[in-house]
Amino acid sequence: MKIKKLVVNSLQEAVEEVRNLYGPDATILSTRIIKKRLIPFLPFISRSQLEVTIGIPDTEDFSNHLKSQESVYEEINKLKESLREVVELVKKQKVEPPEETKPIESEYSLRALNLMNKLINKGVARDVAKAIIDAGCGYDYELKRLDLKGETYESLKMGLESTLNLVRDFESSLQDFKIIALVGPTGVGKTTTVAKLAYYIKELGKKVGVITIDSYRVGAVQQLKTFISIMELPFRTADTPQRLRECIGELSSMDVVLVDTGGRSHYDDIKVKELVPFFNKLPTLEIYFTVSANMDERVMAEALERFSVLPIKGLIFTKMDETLYHGYVLNLAYRTKLPILCWTTGQRVPKDLVMANYEYLTKLFLKVEE
Repeated sequence: MKIKKLVVNSLQEAVEEVRNLYGPDATILSTRIIKKRLIPFLPFISRSQLEVTIGIPDTEDFSNHLKSQESVYEEINKLKESLREVVELVKKQKVEPPEETKPIESEYSLRALNLMNKLINKGVARDVAKAIIDAGCGYDYELKRLDLKGETYESLKMGLESTLNLVRDFESSLQDFKIIALVGPTGVGKTTTVAKLAYYIKELGKKVGVITIDSYRVGAVQQLKTFISIMELPFRTADTPQRLRECIGELSSMDVVLVDTGGRSHYDDIKVKELVPFFNKLPTLEIYFTVSANMDERVMAEALERFSVLPIKGLIFTKMDETLYHGYVLNLAYRTKLPILCWTTGQRVPKDLVMANYEYLTKLFLKVEE
């Protein structure tokens, strides 16, 4: 509201003046009588007049404010309506859960689900466990679900046989001269595994020779030489690709030549690639990627990828006794489709070696004692 003052001769004149100047909404707030000099420098010559205080509504500003408020309310209402439409749309849409989180209870019998959970609890990935169980199941028309084809042991063994590759003809493959090399990260137990394999092959009645190209670890050569000497097997050391070929020539009368390599960090590409010239164009060569079963599955896969600059033939898993999550072994073998040659289950040489077989795996996951 704006305040104005008028000086008039009478109240009637004030009312008319206010209406004429400010319209019917103006209000007379107060009046008072004042003395007005007729001649400025003569104070005694004056007359009485009426001073009127007028209140004028600020109609223009109020209207704009009201319009602004109305605009805000209108925008709020539009937002509410848009939000309501979005909520209704989401309700109508059927959101499919990701494949990994879809419930599978309705697909399998209780027996099959229990077996699947056993695998998953031991580190087997969900998709790998599902593939194994699917292979060991058949459709039961009474249950209207997939059920194990036989007893739990038989069904799991059947599933493993259908999904995992193992080297099952190893003994028969030793009829001709063969070179077997073990490669892998540091500290996984390649040297002791070579000694165990040498003893195993010797027990098969085959002639075995061992070569090491491990020139990195102090005492590594002596450690392996001690093992091989006890078994009374020929042993050679090679520090260059040319020397390795010479050693293989010297052991050409053997049925099998085992080659031990020094551990190399899979994060050091240069060290890994140093192995390539050693094994380039060697005849009848089989290279097995050797990794510890107690490593994280992602580290296993990463290391295998780096060592794949070499022609990897299969897998060897060590330290099976040092983990409860043997499922990582299954996951790597399933995803790479590489056959498993053997497992090691302890530090004892020549013991603690298990050549790959489905019975061992089945008992391992079902905790069946020998």
